[in-house]
Amino acid sequence: MITNMKIYLVKRSFFTFRGKKNYELDLLGKNCLERMRSALGAEVVDGALPAGEKLVLYPVYPFLTAEEVARFLTVHTGSVRFRGGYLERGGAFREGSDPAEGMFSLADYSRMLALAARESIAYHAERGALVEEGALVDLTVQLGWGAAVRRGAVVRGDTVVGEDAEITGDSVVENCFIGAGTRVESSYLRDARVGKRCTVGPFARLRPASIVGDDCRVGDFVELKNARVGDGCKISHLAYVGDAELGEKVNVGCGAVFANYDGKRKSRTRVGNGAFIGSNCNLVAPVRVGAGCYLAAGTTLTRDLSGGDFCIGRSRETVKKGAAAKYLE
Repeated sequence: MITNMKIYLVKRSFFTFRGKKNYELDLLGKNCLERMRSALGAEVVDGALPAGEKLVLYPVYPFLTAEEVARFLTVHTGSVRFRGGYLERGGAFREGSDPAEGMFSLADYSRMLALAARESIAYHAERGALVEEGALVDLTVQLGWGAAVRRGAVVRGDTVVGEDAEITGDSVVENCFIGAGTRVESSYLRDARVGKRCTVGPFARLRPASIVGDDCRVGDFVELKNARVGDGCKISHLAYVGDAELGEKVNVGCGAVFANYDGKRKSRTRVGNGAFIGSNCNLVAPVRVGAGCYLAAGTTLTRDLSGGDFCIGRSRETVKKGAAAKYLE
């Protein structure tokens, strides 16, 4: 600290938003109380304050610096009250101005969030990563050299993004690992892990405990839930892969569903290396598909396949010549 004046933070709330007091509201990885405590070396007090000279602040100045506090103490030599606290130095109190811009209303929170976003842009730029204006990236996030977070994307929590990776569109990435060279486009990822040189999205969803290997494609409208996807797999579009383990270079066709829930319990599906899962297939867990198997489009699989098996499970079509008009009337 630049000054020897003891600084106390008192938890006073000026407004509440969605059940959170103003000092608890998130400002890109840190709330107002946390920011002030670390920046000023202040002590948080819930009970009675000690006697003597002191600076008492309410946690409403998230960007107040030690240098600004020192200047404030130089200007005010007596006891002063202001909206966000008071300075006690003996003698009568007089009214003074706030030491910095404060967060006293919801409109102030919007401004503080904008300041936090600019701070984040500068912070990550110093470390060789690009955060575009309009993106929101927590200070707790680690962005590798050359990584880019484009306008509209949100990256939160303990996320790590590798070198030259890119988060675009309206993506939300929370507590994830994103490998080097991977591109995430307009998708939602939470508590998931994606390897190197992958593409995710647009409009994919990776739910908690999903792990994707290197060189994979997780395409549009694909949902992974507690799934392990091996290197080189392609799940290009419109598929649900739940409670599954896929080996390397597995192809999952359009409309495939890993049916993991029977109404009472969740079960897993295991697919071996190089297997081909055709379009509109249903894999009813628990089931195993051996390496190199081919599951023809439209098949519902309920039993295990050995390595190299071919499986087709369709009903034969019934064709009634010229009968379409009956159904179209």
